[in-house]
Amino acid sequence: MVEYIILDIARILRKSGIYVGTGEIADCINALKLLDTGKVDKYRFYNLLNAAMVKTEWGTGYIQWLVELFFEPDSEVTADRGQVLSMQVFSAMETGLGRAGKGAPVNLLVEAVLKKNVELIYALVKGYDLSLDSLLENREEALAKFKLETGWLEVSEAVENYYAQGHISTEEYESALEVLEEWNTLIMEEIERLQAKTMSREYLTQIMRTHNPRCINFLEADDFQISQMAREVQKLAKKLAVRKGRRRKAGTKGEINLSRSIKRAVQTGGIPFRLVKMDRKPSKPDIWLLCDMSNSVRKFSYFMLLFVYTVQKHYSNIKSFIFVDNLLEVTDYFKEQDLDSALDNLGSLKGYNLTGFSHYGNVLHQFKAHDLALLNKNTTVLILGDAKNNWNKTDGSEVLEKISESAAALYWLNPMAVDLWSQKDCLMEKYRKSCTGVYQCSNIEQLEQFIYHIL
Repeated sequence: MVEYIILDIARILRKSGIYVGTGEIADCINALKLLDTGKVDKYRFYNLLNAAMVKTEWGTGYIQWLVELFFEPDSEVTADRGQVLSMQVFSAMETGLGRAGKGAPVNLLVEAVLKKNVELIYALVKGYDLSLDSLLENREEALAKFKLETGWLEVSEAVENYYAQGHISTEEYESALEVLEEWNTLIMEEIERLQAKTMSREYLTQIMRTHNPRCINFLEADDFQISQMAREVQKLAKKLAVRKGRRRKAGTKGEINLSRSIKRAVQTGGIPFRLVKMDRKPSKPDIWLLCDMSNSVRKFSYFMLLFVYTVQKHYSNIKSFIFVDNLLEVTDYFKEQDLDSALDNLGSLKGYNLTGFSHYGNVLHQFKAHDLALLNKNTTVLILGDAKNNWNKTDGSEVLEKISESAAALYWLNPMAVDLWSQKDCLMEKYRKSCTGVYQCSNIEQLEQFIYHIL
């Protein structure tokens, strides 16, 4: 029975953007056989699935989220996640009932919000018997209904009144708003769980993709997702740093080189005592990166700079540039600082943002004047940005042609959806004519595909 569950979970993980091969499935099943399944609690089971199949820091929670969607979550799972679920909590439901009619303990929830007791809110909300009824097709109506039934609306109103009457400080008020936002997220997760329970497997897979850090859109990630995605981007950059290239060298392992083995055998009377093996050498890419830092792609730029920094730490033949309306080389800047300092102090750099509006035409012409002559056929140029030129007359498209002619390749990664590339002030369709390749790069999955198939 457990084997079938693992196989089903593996299928869903694959469709949600996580590679799970037969080796990972076999490892998971074999590990379970070594354990006394009667003594393995759910949390250890989640950890085992993560260690064998997902293999990330966030994988255990992701597996738990999948199981809660796929199966009806029982009280043990809820208690494990909330950590405070107990009969004492639910006994509080008998007092402080709100007008929602569901027995929402308003007084207790207001206190929990002001004290930032998110675990208590989670436990209480999970204790309600919520159902979607006829609201399956309308998420906004479902959200409004759940806010009413869980007491969110009444607690939000109480917090506003407390602040207006001076009972809480501005700091306490802002803290309470943060907790209310977390509460809102919890309600949205409950809606997703109920929809997954009543709808198709395809819908379940769609929900899981929205929670997979590798599939979350760079431009839409929240703070918590950004921290998860940042670690994945760093891992990807380190993989590129040790990735083997196409060139080969003699070594102790690898494919047998028949011609060299025969030549060496001549020295021993035609008997091949030692076979010559050829292994691929680690690649040492010569890459120049130009990264757009304008507000429209700010989150995308953060991840790209994180990627650039990590790769640059492993190679000496990488040049890095940032720009909004002016081009600024930051190769030495990244070399001189640690990661956190480099990213935190970017705002203090001067010379790349004069007007606050991106101007690709001006940037490309500056590149032509100062850096084009240094390009050679060993260099790959990579431009990271949305190609929005803010209706400036100079677009620099003719410079892109010269860059493409001088370099080994010119690639452009754009975080925007492809159907937006020809709309408004975006010149991507015009620029792509001069590029070796143009690719949408709105998440880690697409970035990885580009790295492994193109670079």
